[in-house]
This record gives sequence, C-alpha cells and structure tokens, in this order.
Amino acid sequence: MDNERLNSVIQMAEAHLLNVQNELQKLHATKQEVENKISEYNKYLKDSVDDVRIVKDEIEPLNTPMPE
Repeated sequence: MDNERLNSVIQMAEAHLLNVQNELQKLHATKQEVENKISEYNKYLKDSVDDVRIVKDEIEPLNTPMPE
C-alpha cells in the first residue's frame, strides 16, 4: 500500500474514532439525564407514599366501628 492510500485509511480511521467519541459523549449525557429523572421519580414516589400514609393514619380512627 502506498503512502497516499495509507494516509487516506488513517484519516478515515481517525474520523471514525472521533465519531465514536462524540457518540459516547452524547450517551453519557443522556445517561445522566435518565439517572436524574429516575431520582426525581423515586423522590416523588416516596414523598407521595408518605403523604398517603399520613392522611390514612389520620382518618383511620374515624373508620373503626363503634363498640357495642
């Protein structure tokens, strides 16, 4: 293989690796966004479950039958 063809192959390989690197950076950013959203939903779920329990505990005595 002559130098011109070798240089062309090297340039294509470098361009390809740069594209791979850029895609990895995008994936890392997307991964962080997904992890942040998961944390946000987990907090929402926990807070909501706690709120429901508080309200349930407050009204539960009202739902108990009267002794005879």
